[in-house]
Amino acid sequence: MPFYCHSPLGLITIFYTADPFFLTTVVLPKSDRRNELTGDPYFSSRPGGPCAFRVEQFFRAYFNRQSFPVPWDLLCLDGFTPLERRVWEKTAEISMGCVSTYGQVAGAIGRGKAARFVGNALGKNPFPIIIPCHRVIRKGGGLGGFGGGIEMKRKLMAFEDVPDKPVLA
Repeated sequence: MPFYCHSPLGLITIFYTADPFFLTTVVLPKSDRRNELTGDPYFSSRPGGPCAFRVEQFFRAYFNRQSFPVPWDLLCLDGFTPLERRVWEKTAEISMGCVSTYGQVAGAIGRGKAARFVGNALGKNPFPIIIPCHRVIRKGGGLGGFGGGIEMKRKLMAFEDVPDKPVLA
């Protein structure tokens, strides 16, 4: 079942299971239309309960450029390998406005030569923004791929004030 986050990026669709409550997928907007909100994002068709409220808090914090812990216990990670999950955990540690390379993430999980694996794992990420795979780029500064499309990756990076050509430490 879905509920919706009306955000500065457009309409984000959040799919979940009801009992027990788990997020199954976050779908970013596909269109170039922009929702002209001036304040906090708002949510429609949101289910009740503390779990859904935590998801709402996460997105409100993100769109107000604040940090909020990833609600790992609410993410349905069935069907993904422990190593893919480890990639996502390391990716979630990348702060807003910062970037890492696929190789840096690979090194952080103890698999220094597995940059391609990292890219493939991030390509399977069903929870964009929550697991911020848009913050991972190519070694030379190129954007690499993104499940929501390169334009959305650019929009997310611009929202987070990441320079057009990120400089890596």
